[in-house]
Amino acid sequence: MRYLLLVSLLILSCDPYRKLAKSKKLADRDSAAFGYFRRKQYESATPLFEELVGLYRGNPRAAEVLYHLAIARMRLKDYYAAERYFGQLVDEYPLSPRAEEALFMQAEMNYTLSNDYDFDQKETKKAIEKFQAYMTLYPESPRFPEAEKKLKELERKLELKAFHAAETFYRIERYRAAQVLYSDFLTYGTQSDLREEAAFKRAMAGFLMAEQSIKEKQLPRFTEAEEFYRTFVQEYPQSKYLPILRSQYEHTQRALRVPRREVGGTAGD
Repeated sequence: MRYLLLVSLLILSCDPYRKLAKSKKLADRDSAAFGYFRRKQYESATPLFEELVGLYRGNPRAAEVLYHLAIARMRLKDYYAAERYFGQLVDEYPLSPRAEEALFMQAEMNYTLSNDYDFDQKETKKAIEKFQAYMTLYPESPRFPEAEKKLKELERKLELKAFHAAETFYRIERYRAAQVLYSDFLTYGTQSDLREEAAFKRAMAGFLMAEQSIKEKQLPRFTEAEEFYRTFVQEYPQSKYLPILRSQYEHTQRALRVPRREVGGTAGD
């Protein structure tokens, strides 16, 4: 009997919140949850926090519980759950002192979950949306520069995905799809290091597509590609791609027997 008593005391000394966690009193369970959190025992804290969220619903205390629940989940590397709880705090308690940080951290969780550009970009798009919302709502925040930096990084990732999708279609000679995707990239992309190459390949895809088309579609497709060519010449008159593109333009003219039309501003003129 004495041995069992000693064992019980040892267990309680190792886990001083065990009894509080089983209490029917809300205040006791609250104390246990935050006690576990302070001791970094997140596996023990999270189920108590999850229970308290429902019990405190509508009470300002719920925002504090949600915040600590989200942090605990994050430290357990359960980023999907952490993102969900930060978002719940923002949605249900927008006036809470924790709301600003929760919105930033929700974006941060999406950022953490964002894949490389070769894979699905659902989380990237969510992170962009949340960082944009944060920057709009809190333009004076000390976190603003970090949000802006990460937003640009995420936008770059989407642009790389769009560019490489166009590249894939170009390589397999799906020139219509490649041309559309290069055009989308040039419309929405901001990365100057890829724009010249995208503009070059858009025009090349147009000429190659015109050559492969049925006779009725050749001339209108050549005319469209020629317009892309003229745009390229105007924007990049010293481009290294210009001799290649001019050669392809002239080859397509001959192949389709299109009357020769001069395009000014090319290298060597």
